[in-house]
Amino acid sequence: MARAAVAAVEPLVELFLELGITSPEAESLLRSLFVHKSRQWLERQGGSSQPSDVRIALVTGVHRNFVRRLLAEPPKIADARRRKGHPATKLLQAWYTDPRYLDGSGKPRDIPERGPPPSFEALAGAHLRGPTPGVVLRELQRAGVIERLGEQRVRVRSRAVGTPGWNLGNIRELGARSKQLVETLMHNLRDPRDRFFCDSLSDIEIAETRAAVLRQVIARRATSFLQSLEAELTSERRRYRSRGTGRRTRLSLTVFESKA
Repeated sequence: MARAAVAAVEPLVELFLELGITSPEAESLLRSLFVHKSRQWLERQGGSSQPSDVRIALVTGVHRNFVRRLLAEPPKIADARRRKGHPATKLLQAWYTDPRYLDGSGKPRDIPERGPPPSFEALAGAHLRGPTPGVVLRELQRAGVIERLGEQRVRVRSRAVGTPGWNLGNIRELGARSKQLVETLMHNLRDPRDRFFCDSLSDIEIAETRAAVLRQVIARRATSFLQSLEAELTSERRRYRSRGTGRRTRLSLTVFESKA
């Protein structure tokens, strides 16, 4: 069952790779989150009483001394793991701070790929053990962190490994929407008699030449449906707000397209 469920985690691994988060960092974050969520889960299972550290340790497999430490602050990457970061972080930081790699205005210089300092080969040799400078160069170029120029010279574009265009706002939205979908599916497994709506079309074969057009048609119809429903629900809210009676709850609906 764990192997079956891991499919839900695969996109998260790709997200961490895009953000330059290493496996040790992700593991420490997951351990911290595991402990926090287990406390909430145990509270729901056994009423309002707060579970002990010993009970959380029993459920999670994390030693009770670490449980207490992890619960003392919000889930996060452990400080020791965060200080290590991506293996190439020290190389990039040195490029931004070592006087040999800075120009007259204090900005990182364009440097040759090979040769004595200041060069990329020298940077990689000083701050990364194991991979050859060529492997490091290709990986950082793929990540968009450095740019290869003419005459075998390179330019640094960022002091951290991560995909450009990703920011805190859109990552929060991604996390919130992913959480909603998984929670809906889990609710339907737990309580099939009180299912939340979650449905999809069966696979239908179409001509590849028509795929782009049909995607646009589906997007327009789905957008029109959501706008109409929002207008109807807004009208409903106004009617009941004017009466001022009854408890209120929140209702949301998300429509998304997935890869075949």
